[in-house]
Amino acid sequence: MVTRSTAVGLLAILLPAVVSAQGPSFETKTGPSVIVFANGGGNSPLTNLNQTGTADLKTGWALGGGAGVQVNQYFAVRGVFDFARSEGSTNSTVFAGQRLNHYFYGGDVQLRYPTSGGFAPYLLAGAGAVTIDNKDDLTSNTTTRFAGKGGVGVEYSFPRNGLGLFAQGASYVYKFDRDGFDKTQFDVLWTAGLSYRFPF
Repeated sequence: MVTRSTAVGLLAILLPAVVSAQGPSFETKTGPSVIVFANGGGNSPLTNLNQTGTADLKTGWALGGGAGVQVNQYFAVRGVFDFARSEGSTNSTVFAGQRLNHYFYGGDVQLRYPTSGGFAPYLLAGAGAVTIDNKDDLTSNTTTRFAGKGGVGVEYSFPRNGLGLFAQGASYVYKFDRDGFDKTQFDVLWTAGLSYRFPF
């Protein structure tokens, strides 16, 4: 589950974007470019697997990346892959101590607002699929489900070299209807990473 310190940390990361979200665009190149990116951080389930709270997953870690096309300074279309691992809480009635791998893959659109200070707050929206694999239970079958995606973040673009630093929180929404459960899950991946843009 998401801790208070996690939420405070994410707000602290996003605060500079709010403060600097005024003034003209920092970026002068508005033509299309190819963008590649990689990121890593944590994975926090927002909901338990059942109503009683006796089946839940602990905060884990996540790695990901992707590539896409930056159509202009405000809009990008991207293909994304994220890997997240969570472990069942020790007091859970199921999955206790077991490692569940989540493979998220799909596409999203990124809506950015570049500012004069080099920061660009952005929104993410997309869809794809999640594959869930329990490596510690050989009787549990790997399953794939549709997943929606939404998120917010902020990126700092260095002048004249195409390099960027970003931090974001992205939530994947999917149906966990396996192993006796039937619950909509909200997994938040809070990550930081690097991006690079190659002009056409």
